[in-house]
Amino acid sequence: MCGLFGFTNYGNKLSSSELSQICNALARESEERGSHATGIAYINKGRLLIEKAAKPAYKMNFRLPSTIAVMGHTRHSTQGSEKKNINNHPFSGYSNTNKPFALAHNGIIDNDKTLRNKLLLVN
Repeated sequence: MCGLFGFTNYGNKLSSSELSQICNALARESEERGSHATGIAYINKGRLLIEKAAKPAYKMNFRLPSTIAVMGHTRHSTQGSEKKNINNHPFSGYSNTNKPFALAHNGIIDNDKTLRNKLLLVN
């Protein structure tokens, strides 16, 4: 299916270079679970940032600023083309209090059309 990875930078003790090295290593190791697309989400200066592309992890070169947490995803396409970056993870969204969040999952949502219609979501 897909690969999920992440880490935290407790106490902000790691440099940007160290964070980038760890992120790239984890992404490349997770590529075994999916090589159609790769993405990460992290917080920088209070903003949620998501970087993703329809590329295997070994072709990505994430350069992270100082951050406290990173989550990542390597995708094996089962539904929806990876060429449409909107299908790739992590996804962004907003809570009911308008706070941004990022989400990645491992699996297939087989009732996505029903949920989109029921919740009035954009297709």
